[in-house]
This record gives sequence, C-alpha cells and structure tokens, in this order.
Amino acid sequence: MHVDRLVARFSEQRRTLLWLLTIACAVWFGYVADDFFRTERANSRIHQLLARRDFTINVRTATPQEILARVNESLRRDQIADAQSTLSLSAERLPPAIHAAALYNIANFRTLLAAEAVRKGDLDGAAALVNLAKTEYRLALKLDPANWDARYNIDVAMRIVRDLPQADNPDKESPDAPKKLWTDLPGIPKGLP
Repeated sequence: MHVDRLVARFSEQRRTLLWLLTIACAVWFGYVADDFFRTERANSRIHQLLARRDFTINVRTATPQEILARVNESLRRDQIADAQSTLSLSAERLPPAIHAAALYNIANFRTLLAAEAVRKGDLDGAAALVNLAKTEYRLALKLDPANWDARYNIDVAMRIVRDLPQADNPDKESPDAPKKLWTDLPGIPKGLP
C-alpha cells in the first residue's frame, strides 16, 4: 500500500513537472523566435542602408549596428548634421566599440571637409573642422583605446592644426620679443631663415 501511494504521488508530480517543462519550453521558444525575427529585420534594414536606400530608423528601438549603418549612410549622403544627431540621440545605448566607430567615421568626414575647405582657401573654416575632428578622434580613443586608425588620423589632424598652449596674454607681445624666423609647422627646420 505504501508503495502504491508513492507511485501515485510520483506520477502526479511527474505530470505537473512535465506541464511546467512544456510551458517553459514554449516561453523559451517564443523568446528565441522573437529574437530571430528582430535580428532578421535589423539585418534587412542594414542591407538596405548598405544598398544606399535611404530611410529613417527609430534610434530608441534600433540595434547598435543599425545606428552605425544609419550614421554611415548619412555621411555617404553628405548629411553630417543627420549623422551627428543620430549619434547624439543614441549615444548612451551604444556599446563603446560601435560608438567609437561612429565617432571615427564622423571625424574622418570632417577631416575630408577640412581638406576641401583648404583647397577653396577657407583656412579658418578648415581649422574649425579639424579641431572638431580632433575632439571626436579623442573621444573615439577614450572609448576604444586599441583603435590604431584613430591614433594615426588624430596624428594627421594634429599636424594640420597644431594644439599649442596659449600664453596668459597672447595679444600683447613685448617689443623686445625676437622675430619669428621659422614657421609653426611641425618638424625640424631645414635651410636658412
């Protein structure tokens, strides 16, 4: 009798355990299916952006890779304001590597714009663009210190516009100050002054 009660109780618990296991599997399957379809939609949108089909994305629900693709497409279309606003709206949600890649791409675009401004003779505009690019390269390096491309590009940008320490009062020079014989370009001067 005692064994019969144990077998009956075990079969009831086994049935309950089987139902709980079935429900847990159904919930897990639903979660995996939802994640699969969400990833498929994100991949589809990324492929559309890479195929140069322009459309807006919701930065609150987009994946980090979608946001990076949207920033890159905006830059490809010369819409730096759109790229900057997309990055600004989603910056707190992005992983450091994706955020650094977006900053790096925007800084590269600003450097290209600065080079074009130099060709046109707008040196002040070029200096402002290079200074913004240097700031973005620095932020990218803080987020991803191993990014050697950003290190190289910030070095190039620093050669274009140097970061010199400002004196206390740069407007007033003493009359006894020596005359500048060499330019402020980096490197060792060669030849006579």
